[in-house]
Amino acid sequence: MRKSFKPRLCKEILFLCMLLQAISGYGQQKLVVSGTVSDKLAPLEGVSVLVQGTRQGTKTDAKGQYQLETTQGARLNFKLIGYRDTTIIAQNGTINVQLTESAQTLNEVVISYGTQQRKEVTGAISQIEATELKDVPVGQFSQKLQGRIPGVQISQTTGRPGQGMAVRIRGSASMNAGNTPLYVVDGQPITGDISNINPDEIESFSVLKDASATSLYGSRAANGVVLVTTKKGKGEGINVNFSSYGGVQYVPQRGRPDVMNAREFAQWQKNYYEDKIRYEDWVNPATGLAEIPDDYKNPEQYGAGTDWYDILLRDGAPIQNYSLSLTANTEKFSSAVTAGYFNQQGVVLNTGYQRYSFRANNEFRPNDKLTLGFNIAPTLQLDHNTLSNTDGQRQVIDGSFITSPISPAINPDGSLPITTNTFGMFPNPNWYRVLKEKLDNYRRTRILGNVYGEFKILEGLKFKTRADFDLGAQTQQLYVSSTSGGGLFVAPPQRATGQYNTETYYSWLNENVFSYNKSVGDHIFDLLAGYTTQKYRQENSAIDKTDFPNDQIPWLDAGATVTGAGSNTAAWSLESLIGRLNYSFKGRYLLSAAMRRDGSSRFGSDRRWGSFPSVSVGWVASDENFLKESEKISFLKLRASYGLVGNNNIGNYRSIAMMSPTNYVIGGSLAQGLSINSLGNPALGWETTKQLDIGFELGLFDDRISLVYDYYNKKTDGMLYPVELPRASGFSSVWTNIGTFKFWGHEIGISSKNLTGEFVWNTDFNITFNRNKVLKLGTNDTPIGGYNDQGDFNRTAVGHPIGQFYGYVYDGVYMTQEEFDTQPKHSSSAIGTVRMKDLNGDNVIDNNDRTFIGDPNPDFIFGLTNNFRYKDWDLSFLIAGSVGGQTMNATYENTENLDAVFNMRKEMLNVWRSPENPGNGEVPRTLAGTTALFRFTNSRWVYSSTYVSLRNVTLGRNFTIENNKYLKNIRAYLSIQEALMLTKYPGLNPEVSARAEDPLRLGIDQTAYPVPRTFTFGINVGF
Repeated sequence: MRKSFKPRLCKEILFLCMLLQAISGYGQQKLVVSGTVSDKLAPLEGVSVLVQGTRQGTKTDAKGQYQLETTQGARLNFKLIGYRDTTIIAQNGTINVQLTESAQTLNEVVISYGTQQRKEVTGAISQIEATELKDVPVGQFSQKLQGRIPGVQISQTTGRPGQGMAVRIRGSASMNAGNTPLYVVDGQPITGDISNINPDEIESFSVLKDASATSLYGSRAANGVVLVTTKKGKGEGINVNFSSYGGVQYVPQRGRPDVMNAREFAQWQKNYYEDKIRYEDWVNPATGLAEIPDDYKNPEQYGAGTDWYDILLRDGAPIQNYSLSLTANTEKFSSAVTAGYFNQQGVVLNTGYQRYSFRANNEFRPNDKLTLGFNIAPTLQLDHNTLSNTDGQRQVIDGSFITSPISPAINPDGSLPITTNTFGMFPNPNWYRVLKEKLDNYRRTRILGNVYGEFKILEGLKFKTRADFDLGAQTQQLYVSSTSGGGLFVAPPQRATGQYNTETYYSWLNENVFSYNKSVGDHIFDLLAGYTTQKYRQENSAIDKTDFPNDQIPWLDAGATVTGAGSNTAAWSLESLIGRLNYSFKGRYLLSAAMRRDGSSRFGSDRRWGSFPSVSVGWVASDENFLKESEKISFLKLRASYGLVGNNNIGNYRSIAMMSPTNYVIGGSLAQGLSINSLGNPALGWETTKQLDIGFELGLFDDRISLVYDYYNKKTDGMLYPVELPRASGFSSVWTNIGTFKFWGHEIGISSKNLTGEFVWNTDFNITFNRNKVLKLGTNDTPIGGYNDQGDFNRTAVGHPIGQFYGYVYDGVYMTQEEFDTQPKHSSSAIGTVRMKDLNGDNVIDNNDRTFIGDPNPDFIFGLTNNFRYKDWDLSFLIAGSVGGQTMNATYENTENLDAVFNMRKEMLNVWRSPENPGNGEVPRTLAGTTALFRFTNSRWVYSSTYVSLRNVTLGRNFTIENNKYLKNIRAYLSIQEALMLTKYPGLNPEVSARAEDPLRLGIDQTAYPVPRTFTFGINVGF
């Protein structure tokens, strides 16, 4: 009996406890709680819903729905990786919960060659999930990022379909070796254009800004790095999503060219010839009499005439996009397949762009040690009349500004005139006909792909090898008909010309990387070492023909005469060693050190190798005891970094002398040989950028408010630039390392969760201040640019920012004889002519009086995003802006030409004609021999480029589908892109830049393809 006493006593005590628990529970009210869990965009699958203090729980289904039996007053915990844990009190009825992403404890951040917990990142990295941007209906992924990332300036310099985005991270890092960041897609560095990438394929973007974050990309990281991660198979089972949007595009009325209509133009011309007769004894060559030309004798006969800009536009140009994606995930296999079609017809007649895309990302996990992957992404792009002959000086849009409004674009019988000439004007083609007959088609095919394998050698030790490939082919078919050829100053008819160009290229890359992760107590070590090699090769060919029998057959076999033919090839290679150490002590003391050593074929034999080290430190101060219990500060991390990165983007063979075929006369006979056509520089070396970054990340009030701040200072040495040589050398220039300049600035990003609950309001704001200064330019600090009175708008000089505007300072008109007699004068000056400021005080106005007249670099840029949600409805809008800086409206070089050869701005109606009729005091007289100075680059053309733009407004609704085994959810939305622009700049686009990638020539408006306002309706369906 004694042996069984203890077991029996234990059983009785256990039974008594269970009875008491049952009695206690009987008094509590049982209830069933149900609802939907979502984030700010859509329902969330796989959220754990647990009753606190118990093992009772469930997970949300594919529609984000859950159901759980519990008791009144129980605490329910909602958990999902990447979101803040949320706790609510159970009560009767439906409980819908919205989870918010944790600003600092979000899961993993994509970094160079891997991922890292956000808390442990010591570099300046901004990451955006593609789900935040899915309702921004644009064709290029860089457009989606506009105004959303501190330190990143994304400008839409032209509205050409499929093009027009200029991206700069922390300003420029080079004057002449490119400033486009390096794009890395799923670990594969991309060479050349990135417009082939379908935005719907993308899962996240990581923008690496400081040297610590970018140094593992070494010689290509000076301009920053954008890591693009495409969709992978995840979750459970098979998920299918379809998305589509369609809309129409219009050119806004604001900023259209304010040029004269037909009646105004005829009146101006009449006044012009009256003054020529009065002051110059002009005689009409058609009649031999001093009389007004017939075209302009009676201005009242004309109405508005031809609006050449408007007639070249297409209102309601359609845009459409379709995307179908499938993801699957099991223990052994995961896959994500996305197929897309994008079609954007241009708002300029007979222009358009199409893209067909496909991507398949597959990963196999045969066992716990081995992972294999294969990814492939073919694309086809079709450009119709979008890559040339629309933007820029003396192209189609520029021609529409200056063509005579008296001339018709379409004859009364519907036929199209060939030319548009009226008396005294430079000859012009019919630009409407040029566009209608234009044929300039590009067909671009590209295949990106890679295979990889990762093997776990030991606990914490992995080896990964991968092989990437990039294959491309491009063809261009160009045909200029006899009735549309010529251009400005050379009106048709001309001989028809045809051209066919081809380009093929391939690039392969192989990487082999060991990684090792080890924890020893509170110490965590993460090591990486590897070797990578890459080769790129391209081939080009072209043939030109003319003497076509007619304009009906645009193919080259119809042309009788070959006017040009050629082919060439080029290649480069890169070989690299990489290494990195990440160290963490107690999760709050952080250290990262990295090194990349690159060897590039582009540099001289003695300068091919460069080393690019970096180091960064971080301190998670909020984990210290003195801050752990703070009710205000929920997260605080201080960090700093310093490192060196490079730039080898100078083209191929700059370091060696190049030869080309030439003919020699030997013994009276012509013999073919070779001659040197460019001078090499065997000492040509790396352009390097040193960068310091100091920053902090702060979370307040349980991360209701998050703040990120960075100060950066970067200095570029050994600037790569082609230096002009004396003519006696026989060469025009040679590439060398000649200069030094620095950039510095501040970046601030603020996120706030203003309201939570049934009505949700979140705000994101960022602002960036950038400055730059040139420190050295070669041996003699000789300025770059600004030497010519016309067409040479920018100058870069020591002690100044890069690419400032340079010219005369406009000072009005000599209104009276007294003003003319007492003021400094140009050699062409007369009463009523333009007056420029005499800056050097010698009482003579000449090119020694030119100076810096503007700066295209803004004082700061900013972006503001607001997201609102109420039940199933949501509203978001993005405001972006730029403050300070100027744009030079170089179209004035033609539209303020007072020689009666172009149409002009309406203000030119106010010309000075006499002391009794002096006009508005801004526009000089038209006296022959005096008008050139008014066309020289001057401050009159410079305007503030400050703007505030409502980039995007989207209103959407989510529909949850009940009791349907096929449909999971549907989302519909309406969106306006480029909804509103507030600016004092008189042109259409204050972001315009004729040479957007060249920091030496920023901010020049020589006309550009208009950026449209787009209205779209979209739908997303989950299956």
